Amino acid sequence: MDFKSFGFSDPGKINKNNEDIFLCNNNEGLFLVADGMGGHASGETASKIAVETINEFVIASRANDTAWPISYRKDLSKEANRLLAGVYLGNLGIKEAGEKDPSMKGMGTTISGAIIDGENLAAINVGDSRLYRIRDKVIKQVTIDHSLAMEHARNGIISEEEVGEHPLRHILTRALGHINASSKIDIFKSEIIKNDMYLICSDGLYNMVKEDKMLKIIESVQDKSLYKIGLSLVLEANLAGGTDNITVVLLFFP
Repeated sequence: MDFKSFGFSDPGKINKNNEDIFLCNNNEGLFLVADGMGGHASGETASKIAVETINEFVIASRANDTAWPISYRKDLSKEANRLLAGVYLGNLGIKEAGEKDPSMKGMGTTISGAIIDGENLAAINVGDSRLYRIRDKVIKQVTIDHSLAMEHARNGIISEEEVGEHPLRHILTRALGHINASSKIDIFKSEIIKNDMYLICSDGLYNMVKEDKMLKIIESVQDKSLYKIGLSLVLEANLAGGTDNITVVLLFFP
């Protein structure tokens, strides 16, 4: 299946450090965004461990050169299982690094990403980075945020419309480095249709740029240049304040 991808990360206007890490591995059909947390260099370390571990596992497992860390789920495809196992290994890697270095104890990261799986996209999520699908001029969030505000919305305490402005929206209920089972990793399947576009991003984008504005920017680029779309989204986030690191990964199926 033909596709194009583009990724870009910017520290934003407030932070000097960038704790976001992204991956566009076209050869493996693997695309990831991680937003680290933990202070000092810990957040960047956690996100780097996650992305590198997942990428290394995907490559090694396809070469039959590594053991699988979790039981194979029959309800998932092989590629979905591969992605799930890689994310679980990333979680273990962050935990182990924190145990070895007390200054990094408690570090963690979000992870959102996808792997091309034939005519489908297998997507994963832990935390509040997001994956969106843009189809027929409609933008839809595929992943579900693991935040306290979203938990309140699911329990009917607040409405989903209130989540975006709620003071608890930044408090995560799950993060890599802090989960103890692969069942805490959300996995989704999305059928790929011609002209589909997928956007994976950290909260530094969607906290600054509302979904309708994202869609307007994406639709305004007539030639579907992912470079133009990606940089325009990051620029818009910075113009709106740029209060956090901003990372975008775009995937297009022409």
